[in-house]
Amino acid sequence: MEIGSTIKKLRRERDITQEQLAEYLGISSRAVSQWECGRTAPDISQVPALAHLFEVSADVLFGIDMSRKEKQIQDLIEQAKAYWEQGYHAKGEEILRKGLQEYPNSYPMMLDLMSCIWRIRDEPQNEGKRKSMTKEVIELGEKILDGCTDTEIRNGAVQLLCYTYPETGDTGRAVSLAEKMPDRYLIKERLLSSIYTKTKRFVAIRDILFDMICDLFSTMLFNNGPLDDKSRPYTDEELILLYKKYFAMMELVFEDGNYGFCRQELGWANIEMAMVFMRLNDYESAIECLRTAANHSIQWDTEYDPEDEYTCILFRGKKFGGVLHNITENDSLHQLQQMKDPVFDPIRLTDAFLEIEDSLKKYASRHEVRTTQEQ
Repeated sequence: MEIGSTIKKLRRERDITQEQLAEYLGISSRAVSQWECGRTAPDISQVPALAHLFEVSADVLFGIDMSRKEKQIQDLIEQAKAYWEQGYHAKGEEILRKGLQEYPNSYPMMLDLMSCIWRIRDEPQNEGKRKSMTKEVIELGEKILDGCTDTEIRNGAVQLLCYTYPETGDTGRAVSLAEKMPDRYLIKERLLSSIYTKTKRFVAIRDILFDMICDLFSTMLFNNGPLDDKSRPYTDEELILLYKKYFAMMELVFEDGNYGFCRQELGWANIEMAMVFMRLNDYESAIECLRTAANHSIQWDTEYDPEDEYTCILFRGKKFGGVLHNITENDSLHQLQQMKDPVFDPIRLTDAFLEIEDSLKKYASRHEVRTTQEQ
């Protein structure tokens, strides 16, 4: 519907004459008549006054179907999500960029594009573009903070900005953003657990415990970055002790062997531990780690179902949930790729190593992508 027809419809619905509308806007009634006949259109400066008078948005005045617009935006986001959740970040980026050309003020798409760019900066093909991509991540994040009022979207932008600003040397901006965020006692899940009672309270606290333990598992093995003097906190021998503690804690938490989402973490940790054993020339232990990793990789690829539930005491009844993949390979193919690392050259031609490779090749593949349009 043209804007003149919309003005006519809204004016009549509110029982306003052309003369009254003209007086409100400080123009002639003939000008209003010209709009409603479609011969001319209001000046852009008059749109806010019209929107205020009729109590509608500018989108309504211009005949934009907001529900249709929101559905189109959501469809584009879902299409992009279907790709980047399976590790195809560049394709997700492409869809979101095209979407923002059509809907340049969609903050949800901005945040998803920001996330996609942040993820793909480290891919080999983007090595020469990393600096410009980092700049774009920051520009998108600041644009969201300048105009978006949705708390969840703003928090997502703050998170990525805090990860990104230190790379540009602007640690101060990252710190100022981080300090404005609530502390761990004010997160949604903790507040809900204090509000709920009975079953809802149990579920809320169970889910908090799950997130806390998963965070512990995912970070305890990666705190070995360079210190001020360029040394590392742990020697390889100490790393082996840390891995053993990690696996012992996993067994303690998941006493029934139903690891759910954490099975992938176990597989990848065993591959990394195998690399440490190789550096220590303990080839037998390295093979054992690769064999254990292969078992986890294959089970993950063949048995993982987001609808399955944990059966251990701490997390009983909690569903495994969906998985966001950082790579396009499934775990079997990922392990095969990792086993190409030169660190494994001393054992590459052994029967045990070749046997592990053969077992993985039966299940190795790339993630399939199905968009909502294809389903």
